[in-house]
Amino acid sequence: MFSSSLADKPRYRIEEDRLQEAIFINVSGFFDLSTLRDHFANNAAVVKRWRAAGRPIRVLINAVDLKPHSPEGQACVQDATSRIYRPGDRVAILVSSSLVKMQMRRALSRGEILNFFISENAAVTWLDALQQPGQQYQVVGQR
Repeated sequence: MFSSSLADKPRYRIEEDRLQEAIFINVSGFFDLSTLRDHFANNAAVVKRWRAAGRPIRVLINAVDLKPHSPEGQACVQDATSRIYRPGDRVAILVSSSLVKMQMRRALSRGEILNFFISENAAVTWLDALQQPGQQYQVVGQR
């Protein structure tokens, strides 16, 4: 009999860091469609608020502990990212290995908008091309 481990439980946390002018997202476990939709609704709300305030959209997503999506989940991710992020936005996604990085680039290629990294330093360096000083920090969503 198959039992789901705690590590497979879907979790996400979205944090706004106005000082660093960045949105930080941590995702882990296996995301079913309901969790994906919930996550992207929260993500879209934050991005919409930042756009309205004239802030650059700089997002660092730690997906190192994220489990692979189902085909339906992958379609949901592709649809949501294309609706949320626009040219000029920067979304750096940390993944667990070079193989995952290659697979994710193939599945979610979005030109200069989304980029995949196995090094947090490389991801931050890429994001810093749009960095502007801000002012404070707030957790806005988590599950």
